[in-house]
Amino acid sequence: MSESHPDANIPPVERVKQEVDRWLEAVRTTGERAMETLGLSGVNRPTVPAVDIIEFVDRVVVLIDLPGVSAEMVELNIAGNMLIVAANRTRQDFASDARVHLRERFVGTFQRSIPIPATINEEAISAETRNGLLTVTLKKTMPTPGRSIPVSTGNGASGAM
Repeated sequence: MSESHPDANIPPVERVKQEVDRWLEAVRTTGERAMETLGLSGVNRPTVPAVDIIEFVDRVVVLIDLPGVSAEMVELNIAGNMLIVAANRTRQDFASDARVHLRERFVGTFQRSIPIPATINEEAISAETRNGLLTVTLKKTMPTPGRSIPVSTGNGASGAM
């Protein structure tokens, strides 16, 4: 006779909830170390910039937070309806007598693919960085207006093509 596993009768959703609760308890009791172990904070955390996407009638504007990143360190590409931003943030060096107490700002290379919610004109894209905010303006391609197609009367031959 085979023994059933004690969790066999627990629905999968409930098992996932129990696992998440276990993780949250570990974070609560061990603090930042648990978050780092899970890859949710610290130096191992993959960091991507925050993004806002605003669509207007004639354009889409993408706002990307890039504090501490110069325009020369940003690479923008468009592929279909995907805007790809990659950048490199370098670490600030201090004098040898400086003692750093906390370093939370991400340093290194990151990339983010941002889906654009409209068809855009790839030849009409502009980008500007100011005060740590990268603003990308993408002009939308305007659909051609529909047109009426006249239907003529045939010359009397029915069904012949």
